[in-house]
Amino acid sequence: MPPEPEPSALNLRRLRTYTFFTVIGTGPAVLFMAVLFLAGSDLRGTDLALVGGAVTISVVLCTAALALHWHGQGPVRRKVFWALSLVMMVIGAAAEARSGAIEGVWAAPAGMLAAEFALWFKPGKRARALLWACAAALGSVVVFAQLGWFSAGAVVVSVLMVPTVSTAIVCQLWHYQVARELEQARGLAADLAVAEERLRFAGELHDIQGGNLQAITLKAQVARRLVTVDPERAEAEMRAVEELARAALKDAREVVGGYRKVALADEIDSAARILESAGVQATVPDAAPSLDEDTEKLLGLLVREATTNLIRHAEPTAADVSIVEVDAQVTVTVTNNGAPSPVGRGNGLTMLRDRFTEAGGTVEHAHDGDRFTLKGTVPKAAPPQVPAPRAARPRRAVPVRRIAPKRARR
Repeated sequence: MPPEPEPSALNLRRLRTYTFFTVIGTGPAVLFMAVLFLAGSDLRGTDLALVGGAVTISVVLCTAALALHWHGQGPVRRKVFWALSLVMMVIGAAAEARSGAIEGVWAAPAGMLAAEFALWFKPGKRARALLWACAAALGSVVVFAQLGWFSAGAVVVSVLMVPTVSTAIVCQLWHYQVARELEQARGLAADLAVAEERLRFAGELHDIQGGNLQAITLKAQVARRLVTVDPERAEAEMRAVEELARAALKDAREVVGGYRKVALADEIDSAARILESAGVQATVPDAAPSLDEDTEKLLGLLVREATTNLIRHAEPTAADVSIVEVDAQVTVTVTNNGAPSPVGRGNGLTMLRDRFTEAGGTVEHAHDGDRFTLKGTVPKAAPPQVPAPRAARPRRAVPVRRIAPKRARR
């Protein structure tokens, strides 16, 4: 069995941690490479201490600037730290040049400076800024190499390290930013799906009750005008008002319960569209069985309630809807992952259980880790009885089990 997908919010937190330690961990990695270069150089005594101190301070200041960028703080301090880091690099390189040609100890710190410079700009302009920063650093190295200040090895190391270090930092931050924007878009899609369902509910309620209330108003006006002229007709009009009010109350209860004349297949397709728009992988039956109207209403209500609950209260990545017919009963099961810890029974599930009980069915729900299962079973309407011939012998009933084939919706 393939592993279940993990909630995207958890993955985003893990990516954030990884990105932070990757970007900030560049500083210690660069210092380690600088130590290796200094260990193999000809510097000794005061020159070695001066160059080592300069490269350490430069890397620490640049790492602090990257940390400020990560937390979205101190744009002015970042530029100050960057400038001081550049000054320490120049001082250290000058001290190294007194003892001979400058080696590749400054290549990786220069890559960090180029990355920090590119991060000053907006995301759409960072690639160009990074290109200019790398070009400026490598151009300076080539020019100084022509003057005899840089060794040939330093030029090769700079060509390799400056673009690599700077691009790694900028691309890692860009990758996390894209992942965060995708997570925000997923949350927005879920909110839009819920809002769309609310608008559909409001429209259905308006369509149903608007006509009923208008008819009640007209009938009441007619009865008020006839109460002194034709009491019998006025009484008839008031009886009509009473019937209309009962019908309106019944329609309101059906709409509030999500229990109006909607086919089970339509409810499953609507749930699949809502889950798909929220970024949830939905597996639903290819086709719903042919059932009587009351049974379809109850099962459609269960699918709608389960879909609304998992969008509003969970962070699912996968959901499964199944329909099983066993003898004279139909069972619809909705399972999803990413469910929060149970905090009590909601009004929706209570209403659902009451309606199924009235129809002779049952509603069960189970919480297993982050998986939530809602299952509703309702008896099918009995088919019309056909009298058997006298000579026919009674047969023993054999349970029949049918499972609707499924399809995946992404």
